[in-house]
Amino acid sequence: MKRFACKLGLFAALIFLIDAGWSHLLDRGRPADYAAFVDSKREFDRLAQLDILFLGDSQTADGFVPAVFRERLGASAFNFGVYQLSPFEGYYLLRDLVERLEQPPALVVLGTDAQMFRYRVADGKYAPLFITSPFNLIPLFFESSNLGALTEAGRKKYLFPGLLRWAVTGQVPGETRRQIQLVENGYLQNPKHFSDASQFDCDKDRGFFSETLVAQQTEYFHKTLAYLAERNIPCVIANLPMHPQFLACLQAKPAYQEFQRELEKMAGTHRVPVFNRDHRLLLADLRDEDFLDGDHLCHAGARKFSAAFADYLEQTGFHFQSNQVVAVQPVSGTPLTERK
Repeated sequence: MKRFACKLGLFAALIFLIDAGWSHLLDRGRPADYAAFVDSKREFDRLAQLDILFLGDSQTADGFVPAVFRERLGASAFNFGVYQLSPFEGYYLLRDLVERLEQPPALVVLGTDAQMFRYRVADGKYAPLFITSPFNLIPLFFESSNLGALTEAGRKKYLFPGLLRWAVTGQVPGETRRQIQLVENGYLQNPKHFSDASQFDCDKDRGFFSETLVAQQTEYFHKTLAYLAERNIPCVIANLPMHPQFLACLQAKPAYQEFQRELEKMAGTHRVPVFNRDHRLLLADLRDEDFLDGDHLCHAGARKFSAAFADYLEQTGFHFQSNQVVAVQPVSGTPLTERK
């Protein structure tokens, strides 16, 4: 029996080493901006304290500049926006991040995407790379029916074509969408802006999202808000800016009205404020050069939006001292609301 246990342990160790080796090798297939994005999140575990945690998909990743909140509020901030992050994935990622901190963040900001309730349910292309606890990772895989992602290499299988190209040509593969100048607390400073007007087309992602609302995504956004409430962690929902042409195109679709109804319902149920409620903040002030494309900001636009959001936090009673929110509700007994 002892000999069998030893053989089983050696076999498991061999599988682990092979998996780790393939995972390391697959990293050779990473484009430069993808590598910077993944590596930037490692800084999270090095923070002594955290005042503001930003969580959402790529719009959040591109939209909040931590340096602005340090400059204006003296607050430590980390941008944990993850490309293609759905509310389903975000729930497990948020749990993991909060559990990794010695004390919870003073504020969690949930960035939105008007299409976020139409993400198809999956473990996610990138989210599993950042979840460390098996108590959060395994349920994510089981509920998305992707047990192949239990292995580290399995979570990076989409890098295989890039690895082949690197092996054949010796070149770093893939087209870089963002030009990274600086990495700070999870945020990638990208000065690159749009190259042609087709990027302002709200149908540019046709086929990626479900044609109808996905009930499981709304359920998990509810669960996220409930999780924060249970732990007494203040929360603000923030709608990121969109280019006027993109916004007008999107607002003409039933999907946008559906998103607004669901968000208003959840914000009311959980008494959570919504910033930039109608997506019209800075609509006249942001220029074409402030956008990477129709629904993503580049660095110039992100600084403008971050400054406006920092002003909102200050004006509505958020003060950061020793990782604590001193005054969250300026009017006793009423939920915090956005100032018009």
